[in-house]
Amino acid sequence: MKELSHLLHASSKFSPLAVVFCLVFLNGCQKAKTPEEKSRDTSTFEPKVSNGQDVEFPEKMTQPSIFKTTEGKPVYNDEVRFTGRVTWNEDYAVRVYTPVAGQVAKIVAESGQKVAPGDDLALIHSSDYGQALSDYLKATATLSQAEKTYKRQKELTTYGAAATKDVEQAQADYENAVAEKDRALAALQRYGKPTGDFSDLYHLRSPIGGYVVDKKINNGQEVRPDMILGSTTDVITPLFTIADPNHLWVLLDVPETNLNELKVGQEIELRTPAYPGRIFAGKLTVVGASLDPQTRVVHTRANVENPDGALKAEMYVTVNVKVPMSGTPSVEVPASAVIFLNGKYYVFVPDRINPNKFSRREVTVLHERSAGATVILQGVQPGERVVSDGSLEMNEYVTAGPGEDSKSEATVTPNP
Repeated sequence: MKELSHLLHASSKFSPLAVVFCLVFLNGCQKAKTPEEKSRDTSTFEPKVSNGQDVEFPEKMTQPSIFKTTEGKPVYNDEVRFTGRVTWNEDYAVRVYTPVAGQVAKIVAESGQKVAPGDDLALIHSSDYGQALSDYLKATATLSQAEKTYKRQKELTTYGAAATKDVEQAQADYENAVAEKDRALAALQRYGKPTGDFSDLYHLRSPIGGYVVDKKINNGQEVRPDMILGSTTDVITPLFTIADPNHLWVLLDVPETNLNELKVGQEIELRTPAYPGRIFAGKLTVVGASLDPQTRVVHTRANVENPDGALKAEMYVTVNVKVPMSGTPSVEVPASAVIFLNGKYYVFVPDRINPNKFSRREVTVLHERSAGATVILQGVQPGERVVSDGSLEMNEYVTAGPGEDSKSEATVTPNP
């Protein structure tokens, strides 16, 4: 500093240019920093790697801000996945056959039409029905006459104006008429409730409310109770199929290796490409009692509610069946939290005390539970936080160590 004062004092006698020259000269004479000194200046911005698994970022380093953490959620249910086919729920579906032979006079209900219980589906001219109706009407008239005769004979008896045998005959005729009417009514009721129009026009009615989902007759077609259509040779053809689309079945073919995971009453989730992102809920109701000898699968069935009619019969769906897990619950984390390296799975867990310190921990992965989530069986406790964004970048620090340019083979978890 004495030299600087001396020079400045001396330079005061000279021009300003000389002063500037002196300052530049002195600045150049300052001692250059050694590599060790430079390293000490930058070390405050380098993460520390220890044990080949832990990485700690200095407080002044802004790098940890890119690493987001997420709390692991406990999973008390596992899931197994199958392909299913949507069908009508037979508890809410009816196939309507014709009980009479005849010719279709009019089709009242078309496919897709909503019907109520008792609504007409078709009108059929039928001599069988006409004969049954005629027999019933005749029996009714005969009974009415026999009843009047019997009452009159009993009244005459009180005045001694009728013979006993006449009364007995009238009683027998009355009882026979009652029996004949009952027989005729039973024969008529095989075709359903009489319409009251007293013709041979038979009304084929819907027994339940729902929608006409199938129709196999045309106007003018001849039909009969044993009618068989199509390529089948032993199946009688229904003229109509009525179903309630609010209640459906899903049929599953379950491999025998998965049988121990399925129980009646388990919850299921359905997904279909027709409605991306939407989940339909249901329950297993039937697990078959035997294996199919050809395919070695068990035919399984689930009930699914379909209040808005979105699901359609014969759709193929992906079915996830919830399976209860025993013991300590597994943990669900974002799929981006799990990295795959050299055949093993890892996550980074923040230190409970030091928020800038993270440990790479090996975990046992069950499977990819759903889009964007992975289930961990061992290695992470419920409620523990894991790095969900930036796990690959953090792994680069651990793999290479500070100050090195690394190229790790780690990837975000694949589907195990």
